[in-house]
Amino acid sequence: MPHHARPHRTLLGLLALAACAGDDGAHGTSAGSDGSADATTQATTGATSSDTTAGPASTSSDATQGPVTTDAPVTTTAMTTTLEPTRGAETTASATTEASTTGGGDDYGCQGAPVFENDFDDDAVGVYSDLDDWNTPPWDNGVGEGRVEIIDGDAAYSGRSLRVHYPAGGVGPGEGGAQWRLELDDARDELYLAYRLRFGDGFDFVLGGKLPGLVGGTAPTGCVQDDGGFSARSMWRVDGHGVQYMYFPEKLSSCGDDFDYALAGEPALFQAGVWHTLEHRLVMNTPGEADGVLQAWLDGQLVLDVQDFRYRLQDGAYAIDAMYFSTFFGGSGPEWGPTADEVIDFDDFVLCDGPITH
Repeated sequence: MPHHARPHRTLLGLLALAACAGDDGAHGTSAGSDGSADATTQATTGATSSDTTAGPASTSSDATQGPVTTDAPVTTTAMTTTLEPTRGAETTASATTEASTTGGGDDYGCQGAPVFENDFDDDAVGVYSDLDDWNTPPWDNGVGEGRVEIIDGDAAYSGRSLRVHYPAGGVGPGEGGAQWRLELDDARDELYLAYRLRFGDGFDFVLGGKLPGLVGGTAPTGCVQDDGGFSARSMWRVDGHGVQYMYFPEKLSSCGDDFDYALAGEPALFQAGVWHTLEHRLVMNTPGEADGVLQAWLDGQLVLDVQDFRYRLQDGAYAIDAMYFSTFFGGSGPEWGPTADEVIDFDDFVLCDGPITH
């Protein structure tokens, strides 16, 4: 049974506040909110848990409509758990954890009523432009600039996959990666999101970057006060550390909080060159109550389990209403930029009212 671990600020996290840098001013949603957290802002991990931090540490960048602002999430602990590849596309967590249940493909799929699915197999190989499959979002970053393509053959997970490019030195969604929003037909109080992803061979994680996640209401990003919504993207951090990167009314950092992914008490890592599956589950809280759920599974294994999350304050009337396809290096500032041209491949996006990878 996982136990609750109160978020804490580390010394490195406090020192990193001095290094905050601005957001990229690309297309996007409203900016983030600032607030204080209490005992309800807690995180739990796997079978034998360790503290999951939520608070300021390092900087990151979001696309916003408005002034340049900052993101300042948290550090992680020193010990690591690397996910090693097996049978090509499959992964396992480590010798001390159970094998992945998702690698072969037969166990990956909506175990309930599907809300959205996209496996890219009906898309033409080459430069990607078919955003109609995503309910025709009104704006994007990176697609019109040619940074997104469809690949096939051995490079794809199966059939065809989506590849996103991150040019060397490109920080933020204006210079690398891609962004758009999948708007849902109806807002929901509970939803699962899963997708496959593979960081390119030799991928240099540098300081970190964004990965897709669910959002609701004003979908705050970008370090600005806004209690009218939440965003729940993933991020990779230094050395591939995985985190849930959260904006919500009671976050500790004005620029979003990290909730670390952990297995057996150690940080769970993304690994370059192998396919991972990532799944999020969000259950909205009763407005004002600390009874929301925030969970994540990496390669079929529970790496985050928060059972008392407060997405909404007493007057919060929003719910989960979109998936934010958001991926780029940053933070902001040249120290966040990729050291070489990089790629991440994606496949099998599924939104469902039940589990997908476990």
